[in-house]
Amino acid sequence: MTEIAKFLRKLRIDNDKSLGDMAEDIKFSAAYLSAIENGKRIAPEEMKDKLFEKYSLSDEQKLEFARLVAESREKVEIGLKGIQQDILPEYVDTAVMFAHDLSQMNRQQLAEVKEFLQRMKSEAKPM
Repeated sequence: MTEIAKFLRKLRIDNDKSLGDMAEDIKFSAAYLSAIENGKRIAPEEMKDKLFEKYSLSDEQKLEFARLVAESREKVEIGLKGIQQDILPEYVDTAVMFAHDLSQMNRQQLAEVKEFLQRMKSEAKPM
């Protein structure tokens, strides 16, 4: 059983929902949701938004589900909406550097980058 399947099944059980109920809630067919749970289909990106909208998930659960969707798709999307056009190239360049260079980092380097980003997030002020 895939990790995303475990997450979805636990969410369904915790909310006392059948597969059909959850599928209806998030506007997917029961067959499609079943295929995702059985690892025969990849969870589409829009599934996150629909799940987050319909179910009360903690921030940790949202982060975990987003990670599972990204892992199942073997890609992570970086949102650049709302960034001023004059500095957008700097954001894109940085994102591309991460995309190309993460595979070159060892665990220590990844830990350092993660720690730095977490610190930046906690210190960040809204734009």
